[in-house]
Amino acid sequence: MDLSGIKSKTPNRHMFKRVAALLFSILIIVISYMVMTKASKDANDVVEVLRVKSNEGIPAFVVISDNTVEKYQIIKKEYTEDMLLSEDLDSVKGKLTAYYIRGNSVLYKDQLIDEKPKQNEWLYQVNEENEVLTLPYNFLEVGGDILMPGDRVRIRVSYEVDEKSAVGSNPNTIYSESTNTIKKTEVLFDSIIVKDMLNSSSHSIYEVYKEVQKLNSQKKQDVMKSKDFLKNIQPKALLLEGTSEQINNYAKYKGLNGNSFLITILSRKDSDVIIDQLPTLENEVESWIGEED
Repeated sequence: MDLSGIKSKTPNRHMFKRVAALLFSILIIVISYMVMTKASKDANDVVEVLRVKSNEGIPAFVVISDNTVEKYQIIKKEYTEDMLLSEDLDSVKGKLTAYYIRGNSVLYKDQLIDEKPKQNEWLYQVNEENEVLTLPYNFLEVGGDILMPGDRVRIRVSYEVDEKSAVGSNPNTIYSESTNTIKKTEVLFDSIIVKDMLNSSSHSIYEVYKEVQKLNSQKKQDVMKSKDFLKNIQPKALLLEGTSEQINNYAKYKGLNGNSFLITILSRKDSDVIIDQLPTLENEVESWIGEED
């Protein structure tokens, strides 16, 4: 029998490709199944938290109640420990919102406070032996918008005094006196703290900034674009915290003729500028200035 005509049946290159493609497809199916199974498990593994019920959000200092918040489920992996759980509802009822909270957003522990902050709270921190003095000033002459509550300043006072001089050189003649007015300058306060500033309406500028921070993003920009806001942050007077001795010294010079006060800003190295304790408005200011440009 002649076997030379029988062709070899060994696997060729195409068969190996088919097998490899089949194995790869099976691997993709297995991985996809595992991913979908895990996603399904995660979707069912949820945590119930509290969120704002209204689409418009909650303004600052509003009491938390069943009418303002609701229970809401989120995936467990999205939960963080600073979120308020639904089981915390009874304990947070009666608390106040610290600032504006966006609509339908999850509530966080640091967004609620026990009581409304006091107006001009820095007054409650003034030393009982000290006093607060109101001193008018021109903000264009004292650093413009650089000077802030918490800064330390040095204040000099200039005033007029009368100086008498004798007229005549002969000792046997009758002398007459003439009065000359001279200007003197002294340091009134070597270092005194600016606790706050007042605008032309005698309102606290620090409180103006605080009120703006309570608004939502859109309202905040609308307010800051207004001429009223720019007018309300222009100071016309300083509120200074000083000792009784310093205030008494000021009273001596206040009634003198031709008096004027020179205010200079001291280093902030050891100062605690109050405005730095508020969320900065710099980004918001830059954003709407850029839009107008």
